Amino acid sequence: MKLVIDGFGKSVAKRDNQVVIKENGKEKGYFLAKDISQILLTGKGSITFDALSLLAEHDIDCVSIDWRGYVDYRLSAPDRKNAIVKKEQYFSLMDSRSGYLAKAFIIAKIENQKAVLGTLAKSREDNDFLLNQRDKLSDSLEKLSKIYNKTSDNLRNRIMGIEGQASVEYWAGFSDVLDEKWDFRGRSGRDAQDPVNSLLNYGYAVVESEIWKSIYLAGLDPYCGFLHSERYGRASLVFDLIEEFRQQIVDKTILSIVNKNQVNPDDFEDNGNIILMNDKSRRLVIAKIMDKLNSKVEFNGNKMSYSDIIMYQGRLISKFLTHEAQYTGFFRRW
Repeated sequence: MKLVIDGFGKSVAKRDNQVVIKENGKEKGYFLAKDISQILLTGKGSITFDALSLLAEHDIDCVSIDWRGYVDYRLSAPDRKNAIVKKEQYFSLMDSRSGYLAKAFIIAKIENQKAVLGTLAKSREDNDFLLNQRDKLSDSLEKLSKIYNKTSDNLRNRIMGIEGQASVEYWAGFSDVLDEKWDFRGRSGRDAQDPVNSLLNYGYAVVESEIWKSIYLAGLDPYCGFLHSERYGRASLVFDLIEEFRQQIVDKTILSIVNKNQVNPDDFEDNGNIILMNDKSRRLVIAKIMDKLNSKVEFNGNKMSYSDIIMYQGRLISKFLTHEAQYTGFFRRW
């Protein structure tokens, strides 16, 4: 169970083996620690030392997402995994495994972008533009197929160049199905310049918390990536793996929210540097993304939740690095 603690004046405490939630000093609910997989904090509050100890004892992540949609901290138990996986992760940077993974992440990303545009085209009569954009993504995949595996350092610029062009085509198709009132002109990155980007950023942050946990449980170093280059304080592997999941989990969900008018441009405000959503919109995004993470789809012949697939992909990276399995990025056809 993922526990979302939202709002102000909330506190987290411990009672025996229970996590107790209080608001302004009054108890609002309690949960057995063994039933909690993660706590997501999206407001202002406090947590007791005893509660932190209980979370660590049960390997419960505690992740905070700030008002901009950034994961600003994550609390977890000490890493007890053996060093073998991490050693192979570091060694792989000097051989073709790193390049293979870098390419696999982007192949999966572009396949999912194709799937989103294909799904949108199926529901529209005037779909020539969407189909044309989808065909351009097929061209990008063809270019990727001609890149032979080397170290990620030798391939990164070529892969990112192809990915960048594919993203331009994808977001053009994405924009085509939005009403003009949203003033969406493409992805603006982490500092949202329009309401849709604000929604996307918050959705990505919720999924990012799942990616962190997957990488941690797989015994991997989140700061040692293959596609995104290492930079001090940058969780490169987190940004690598999330590429496979943005489209199916977040992009589709945000499109649904917007096109069903579950939020409106008036639900956002411009503070001069960034567009921010109000509390109602933020709670809606969290609820919808959580629902999506818990929803099940066909995967490897089984019905699995997106959350479980994220955990599976983290373990698969570890198995690939230790020569136990082949790695294939996650993507769906629709």
